[in-house]
Amino acid sequence: MSKKIKIAFDLDGVIIDKPPFIPKKLLEWLFKGTKKDGLHYRFPATKFEQWIRKLSHFWLFRPPIKKNIEFIKKLAKNPKYELYIVSGRYSFLEKETEIWLTKRGLGKILKKVYINVTDNQPHLFKEKILKSLKPQIFVDDDSFLTDYLVEKIPNQKIFYFSLGKNLCKKTPQVSTLEEIFK
Repeated sequence: MSKKIKIAFDLDGVIIDKPPFIPKKLLEWLFKGTKKDGLHYRFPATKFEQWIRKLSHFWLFRPPIKKNIEFIKKLAKNPKYELYIVSGRYSFLEKETEIWLTKRGLGKILKKVYINVTDNQPHLFKEKILKSLKPQIFVDDDSFLTDYLVEKIPNQKIFYFSLGKNLCKKTPQVSTLEEIFK
């Protein structure tokens, strides 16, 4: 029997689209704060801030990126692939994440979902999980993070998913998940 190909995906920006009607600046502040360092991610310190983040992650407010979900479901039908989620979402979003995945039909097709329940900096959490999991492919939409991971884990194929301009210095960009397999 041949070895399975492990593929890991980030959630937000790869599988889950941003909520409509919420300004991009507010989302960036909620997630990154005001620091200029692209690898600093803000943990919401108050219960009110966490409530706002939970509300912005309510499944009805977070539409799927349909083309990517359809492709993931297609991959899941092929027994040579094992599919994983590696998300930097903090612990207080664990329930919202489970609900979203179930509502979109992804809950049972994934081998495992890794959520940042220890509330570490997302880039450090993802680095640790990816070094342990050893997927052949990882896809994320954060250019700072993918460039960081390419340096830290050079033996894995890491892709930057974006429909816009390529902001990465070291990571190949894809605008659909299908591009990875061409």
